[in-house]
Amino acid sequence: MTETQTENRAYITLKMLRKWGACQDGKSWFSDKFPQGAEYGDVISALYADKRYDDARWLARNVFDKAFSSEIVVSDVNAVIALTADAEADSDNSGDSAQIGSSGDGARIGSSGNYVRIGSSGDSAQIGSSGYGAQIGSSGKYAQIGSSGYGAQIGSSGKYAQIGSSGDSARIEATGENAVVACSGRFAKVKLGKGGNACLNWHDGKRVRFVPLYEGEDGIKAGVWYELNSSGSPVEVEAA
Repeated sequence: MTETQTENRAYITLKMLRKWGACQDGKSWFSDKFPQGAEYGDVISALYADKRYDDARWLARNVFDKAFSSEIVVSDVNAVIALTADAEADSDNSGDSAQIGSSGDGARIGSSGNYVRIGSSGDSAQIGSSGYGAQIGSSGKYAQIGSSGYGAQIGSSGKYAQIGSSGDSARIEATGENAVVACSGRFAKVKLGKGGNACLNWHDGKRVRFVPLYEGEDGIKAGVWYELNSSGSPVEVEAA
């Protein structure tokens, strides 16, 4: 394995799977398929090609829980787009665990199912999801992303993204320049890029109050995860 692969958090190895507690069957499949390890997106694509859907969901959950980063977002977006690029568009995206991908500009994507994975690489995408546990990735500029389900994981690397989330426990990584993030759900975690700003909320015991975060002001740094503590002050967290 090269030094670059070792440092790339989107690169999956058998050692990582052992550490995360993967089942023996899953480890054997991975070892046979990718003896030297592989990019996360390649592993996800292979799992779906072999109809190992439960393993794919397990891997996605563990990667986002333990190594969620902009590298993972881009890899996941590309994997979802590759899986759906040659398929006819489905107008009904209400089913659970749907895989939705788009590479064109101006895409409008909506989903009401739980645990969906939505990827978009085109500019000016409009993405909406209301189901629980959604994983949404966008790498294009001017994306507008809205999520109302609990436990959403949202990643955007394009400039000028506008992201809104009303579900609890959202994890939002907006690493593109000048992104705007608004969270009305509780227990949100956010990471901003240069010029980004976010609004998180907390309950002071009497009412909900909103707290703005501006990258470059009041100690808020780009590339760092933040959440609000019990007093409503932003604090750094090591991982989302």
